[in-house]
Amino acid sequence: MPSIVTVGTFDSDHVADVSKILQEFDGEAASGLPQLRRRQVFHYSDLYVHIQDWDVEDAGEAHRIMAADPRCRQLDDSLAAHFGDRAAIEGWDGPVDRPAAERFYAWPAEHLEGLERTYSAVIVNTQRQEHVPEVSRLFAESDATDIPRNMGTLRRQIYLWRGIYLHVQDFAEPDAIKVISAVWTEGDPRFLQLVDDLTQVIPPYDPEGNSLATRFYHWAAEVSA
Repeated sequence: MPSIVTVGTFDSDHVADVSKILQEFDGEAASGLPQLRRRQVFHYSDLYVHIQDWDVEDAGEAHRIMAADPRCRQLDDSLAAHFGDRAAIEGWDGPVDRPAAERFYAWPAEHLEGLERTYSAVIVNTQRQEHVPEVSRLFAESDATDIPRNMGTLRRQIYLWRGIYLHVQDFAEPDAIKVISAVWTEGDPRFLQLVDDLTQVIPPYDPEGNSLATRFYHWAAEVSA
């Protein structure tokens, strides 16, 4: 189940307006898009992060549906009044013409069941394209241990767009801050080493923030109990 992640500039004063647009769309049109399973929108610093989970074979199929459906195009036009385009981070060494963030790491490989019942946390930092192999290696080594299970991580996806690093984790626990804080408190040296290693290649987007984005909108398709 691929996730389509878009990111750009955003003024958090527009949270109510964007929420209203999405509520109207998801309340009326989403039922006509059975492949769309969940939508989440976050804000962080001057950014928005829009995540759509689609029950399709690959991200390309989801993009084709969104491009072909006039309702999706109308939604994009409505959101464009509030979502702006962000220039690449200074020193960005990757492509600038991709419409959505590119996922370069995912764990686990299998399909995540009960996606609609999970809760997501989004961490925002910066990263150069050249560090994709290193970041992937660090997470692959960590995810091969019991660390993600101890943390309660059900799925991890890492995206990169114009130098903006987006780390999306799905949990069963609704309070992501509580989950992440508990890992820090426990002080697993392997986790602390991972954080130290990552800090060298994914500097903060906002040095004054804590890197954790705030979710302000959520919709999920109905699922049977």
